[in-house]
Amino acid sequence: MNRKIKKLITAALTLTIGFSSMSQVAFAYEVPQAVRIGLESICKNKTTALIGGRELLIGTEKNGSFKENGSISSSTGFTAAIASGEYIAIEEEMSQRNASDLADILSRLGHRAYSAYLGNDKWTVYVSGSSVSEVESASRYSATRTTFTGIRLDGSQTSVLFPSEINPAFMGTGEQDTFSINGKSYRGMLTFVIHGGTMTAVNVVDLDMYLYGVVPAEMPASYEMEALKAQTISARTYAMMKISAYRNLGYEFNDTISCQVYNGYSGESARSTQAVNATSGKIAVYDGKPIEAYFCASTGGYTENSENVWANPLPYLKAVPEIAEDGDNSWKVTLTLNDLDALLSAKGENIGSAEDIVITKLSTGGRVQEMKIVGSRGSKTLTKEAIRTYFSSASCGSLPGKMFTINGKGGEIGIYGEGTKKSSSSNQSSNMGSGTLAEAGAKNGIVANTEGSLSAINEKTLSISGGSKVGTTTSQSSDYEIYSVNISTVDNSGWFVIEGIGRGHGVGLSQKGAQSMAKLGYKYDEILKYYYTGITIEG
Repeated sequence: MNRKIKKLITAALTLTIGFSSMSQVAFAYEVPQAVRIGLESICKNKTTALIGGRELLIGTEKNGSFKENGSISSSTGFTAAIASGEYIAIEEEMSQRNASDLADILSRLGHRAYSAYLGNDKWTVYVSGSSVSEVESASRYSATRTTFTGIRLDGSQTSVLFPSEINPAFMGTGEQDTFSINGKSYRGMLTFVIHGGTMTAVNVVDLDMYLYGVVPAEMPASYEMEALKAQTISARTYAMMKISAYRNLGYEFNDTISCQVYNGYSGESARSTQAVNATSGKIAVYDGKPIEAYFCASTGGYTENSENVWANPLPYLKAVPEIAEDGDNSWKVTLTLNDLDALLSAKGENIGSAEDIVITKLSTGGRVQEMKIVGSRGSKTLTKEAIRTYFSSASCGSLPGKMFTINGKGGEIGIYGEGTKKSSSSNQSSNMGSGTLAEAGAKNGIVANTEGSLSAINEKTLSISGGSKVGTTTSQSSDYEIYSVNISTVDNSGWFVIEGIGRGHGVGLSQKGAQSMAKLGYKYDEILKYYYTGITIEG
């Protein structure tokens, strides 16, 4: 692409994003001009990285804008490497061409010389392994000793030094002006943050271009378009809430599952890109602020209240019954008493030999809210996400979800609505049909003390397999309850067969549920408003 045209596009992009940002201020939030993604999955705390292509544009990055000051060519691609130590620096500032010519002359005279980019179209030459007097004699320029920390970029024809303090950045000249690093292609700019003797690659890119690489990584591009749009708005909103998560490391979020999986240009799909473009600038808002737009793969029949997974209750992250979820979301893992003994020993638990797993709390829909591993000298109680993650080092690994039974004992899981197309007189369907919530409570021997829409079953016995009659305590909404139970799951086999449905924490949007709703005729905004209580879509 012609460089003048590239500069115009870069300027136009900056102006466009700026106007978009200005238009959002009325809603008490600001859409970022660009985002900085630490490419931790491919280049985290490394000393070298391979950059593909025959040409890289060189410049500086500031607030998401690229200022080009030259280029570097190579027939075999480039290697970026950490460079530090003492150098002799030519004190004269010059053009890139003159710096390159001087470095070539000094190299032919036996010096290890490099052209060095100083920013603002200023260049000079750094020399390693020589004295000040030797460099001055050979170059006929004044020179001084300096300590350098930064990046060295090696190509087939030349090597260039980039001091870290100038915020050097690079842009590719490949398809869609992409660059590639360690085998993956990305839009936007490439830069590096240095920590000690290592570097992490950072991609600086427009927010929607970031989403081009996020949405197909988080939801299959083959899904219904309305589901993809809903996922896009969730992902855009989630990104805005994560914007400061990694700033102490020099970027705003990373490209892994700890934020959102981001595969860059290499992972883009035309259908996902269409969904991003169709919803550009739109985010989910509650009380004038972007929400914490959590999402999961599937829930198993009921989403979850945020406080049952993390610490804080959020008014828009309230449990709702699933209308339906696409595909088979069931799973099964097994544990033995010996597995539990090994796990308890590895974790330093002092409760003796494992004897049982007892489920002590269930919620509407059958999700396990508390259970304890019973030993010969005590017990270990698990709540919230620990119910899933406590077993990560055991043979079964972390449990995919919390909607499960053990040896067939526990709640009545996997209950869905009728899965019909949405009515013209209602914006959303519900699975709160006759008996559904009572069935979801559990099986064999629990006395339900409930409120609100469940008051019709007060003091009536619900079916809970293997359970004993225990009074319930509830701090949930009237449509969602937590029941105290006492369900021993051990049997004579010494095995614990854990069978569940749903994957993930269960909070917020269910991706499999969104796909089913889209198939039933729901639009993206209706899907989002179903999963996120009381929100509006702005932008």
